[in-house]
Amino acid sequence: MGKTVGIIGLGLLGGSLAKALSAYTDYSVVGYARRREVCEAALQDGVVKHAYTEIEPLLEESDIIVFSLPPDTNAALFKEIAHLLKPGQIITDVSSAKENFAKAVYESIPEGVVFVSVHPMAGSEKGGYEVSHKNLFKGMGWIILEDPSSPAYSATVAQELEDMGRALGSRIERVGLYEHDEYLAMVSHTPHLMASMITNIAGGDELGELRMRLSAGGFRDSTRVAGGLPSMWREIIYGNRNNVLKGLSQIEKEMEYVRTLLLADDNGEALEEYLEKCRDIRNKLPYLTGQLRK
Repeated sequence: MGKTVGIIGLGLLGGSLAKALSAYTDYSVVGYARRREVCEAALQDGVVKHAYTEIEPLLEESDIIVFSLPPDTNAALFKEIAHLLKPGQIITDVSSAKENFAKAVYESIPEGVVFVSVHPMAGSEKGGYEVSHKNLFKGMGWIILEDPSSPAYSATVAQELEDMGRALGSRIERVGLYEHDEYLAMVSHTPHLMASMITNIAGGDELGELRMRLSAGGFRDSTRVAGGLPSMWREIIYGNRNNVLKGLSQIEKEMEYVRTLLLADDNGEALEEYLEKCRDIRNKLPYLTGQLRK
């Protein structure tokens, strides 16, 4: 008999995970959502065996428990329910920032319960179960966070969660738990702030409405993530603020360098070289090249 995965939070990530596991694996899935209508939608779609508006029955049924709420919410909830966990159960999460949740887990996890964090590098500026879909993870990164020095870590479970991501069509990566947030600050959290800043500069004053009417695909694409849920991104960015501040410092230095390129009396040749370098870097993105780690 296959294992049961309990997903706490059936929003974009949690709902998509439920749909993907149901479609592409033999795991049984149960879910928790605060709103009854979300539970009913997941049941009607046939992607969960049971759906609850209370946590306890999900914990009773689950072999693998996935925390799929915003990071600080996950951390607070884990502290509340840790005493209900049983030896042999597996805890994971799909948060974009890990420090606060990992700290809460290590402070409260009962002996015999396993914790291996994962991070599916997939998402959208839109949220909620209604926009979740089974192919959200195809071709996207599925990061396994390693912490072999912790008694709660299991290499066997890490491999099982890697196999789960691979079954969903993801590109597998492994990084250290304590390096993860620094990396994500540069490829997710700081870029989100930059998109928000550009949006505010372009549209936040008395000429903003006119500028927005004049904008086209470039502005839309470069600011897409600024349309994300502010309450969730507050938890992600503020929870990783030390690394984001380092990222902003690097951006300030890069801006100074680009300013010298614009001031150079070379007909823009150095600027073109810089743009070519940046284009080449971007064109190596795995989800553009189709590179998958098998």
